Amino acid sequence: MFLLRLLSGPAAFALTAAVPLGLSYEGRLALATFVCVIVWWMTQPMPWAVAAMLPFLVFPAAGVMNIAETMRLYGQPIFFWILGTVLMGYAIEKHGLAYRFALAFLALRGIGGRMHRLTFIYMLIVTAISMFVSDAATVAMTVPIGMSVVRHTWTMSGTARAATANFAAFITLGTFYASVAGGTATIMGVPHNAIAVAILEQVTGRQLGFFEWMIVGMPVCLALLVAFYALLWIVVPPEIRALPSGEAFLRAERAKLGPMRANEVRVLVVFAIMVALFTLPTLLEVALGSNHPVTAAAARALPVWVVPPAVLFLLFTIRSSEDGARARAGGALLSWRDAEQHGPWNTMFLVAGAVAMTDALTQFGVAETVGRMVSRLGIGATMLPYVAAAAAGIATNFISGTALFASIFVPAAQQIGFNPASMAILLGHVGVGLIFPWAGATSATAFAAGEVSIARMMWIGLAATVMLIVLVATIHLMMAPLV
Repeated sequence: MFLLRLLSGPAAFALTAAVPLGLSYEGRLALATFVCVIVWWMTQPMPWAVAAMLPFLVFPAAGVMNIAETMRLYGQPIFFWILGTVLMGYAIEKHGLAYRFALAFLALRGIGGRMHRLTFIYMLIVTAISMFVSDAATVAMTVPIGMSVVRHTWTMSGTARAATANFAAFITLGTFYASVAGGTATIMGVPHNAIAVAILEQVTGRQLGFFEWMIVGMPVCLALLVAFYALLWIVVPPEIRALPSGEAFLRAERAKLGPMRANEVRVLVVFAIMVALFTLPTLLEVALGSNHPVTAAAARALPVWVVPPAVLFLLFTIRSSEDGARARAGGALLSWRDAEQHGPWNTMFLVAGAVAMTDALTQFGVAETVGRMVSRLGIGATMLPYVAAAAAGIATNFISGTALFASIFVPAAQQIGFNPASMAILLGHVGVGLIFPWAGATSATAFAAGEVSIARMMWIGLAATVMLIVLVATIHLMMAPLV
């Protein structure tokens, strides 16, 4: 079995290289290498990060590029973007800030007692957190809160676990789907959003701003939140419509936290600085105009790629206050051990490799050729968003394909006359697998809560995927001129 998975990549390489696509020699070899890597990412005979390094072997040996040029492809700012945003999310989780905020909202008067209010506000909070913290980290942070509410229901109502299976499934899937909805709102919502931004910049030269993404990201986020909530309320309606002692329980949990600790305040300050750095260039443009020297200087000094490394500097230099001995020894809000254990290294190399190979495909005219081929299929600007959303939304249940589909559909959008920036954002929006527990870290984390069966997760996920595709494509079709 392992040998078949290993040989599937070279077989795909040979088939792709033999197909007459009208490409240059370098273009054919670059495309074949990319296809080989994608097949290995699907079959996983080796870690994603190792498979992503295949161009180091193929390009110099085949005369596509020398080793120095090949390695330069991998100098992608997206690598440090992912590291910075994920570790920011981990810092929020590590020091308890997200847990405190979630409980603070859930314990508000009038929310904790009624099930329809509690479940919607819970999903709304998860969505809000996921706008700024990766979706997988958001699920990991908030599922324990949801499960504590479920366990409280079992205790206070005297019902057996099996008698509230729908409620437990609602909370599990609600956490998952809400994190996906929140991840669509901002560039930093999920790591693969940055892939779409990077490929858009490579293909068109346009750098997408934080607020430009949110122009369409926020409507998509809110529409998905409402749609997912309605879907779950229909297919897994909670058996109990009023939570016994719900408000009292949540307020007791909030009271246990006590006042905000010093480290929570420090992490909150770093988070506020991150948001300020992301938004400052746009705010200056609105206040002073795009031609003002201060606006130009801020845009030059603070492109979106600069912010995550700046956040890393703060997280690794601001002192921790919780352990006096550790602080005197040089302990910071995050340590390098935190980075080693919680940095998504495998994913980071996968993403950097995907963007690097897309860069090579663009250099050798492959992306442009594929875009022309798609445009010749007779797909107009009206149908293209639905075709792209369906292809990417279904395929990402099996592969990490944002880079692949962005390299196809962003140039196609440019050829057909659909806004390529809107297409890039669209592919980021649909790039999370909702069907299978193994579709990604987010779905796996939600499934690991143990309160939803594989069969139930799959058939509800299929319905959620259809909703995702239709809603995202329709909103982008309407709002593409504004991006």
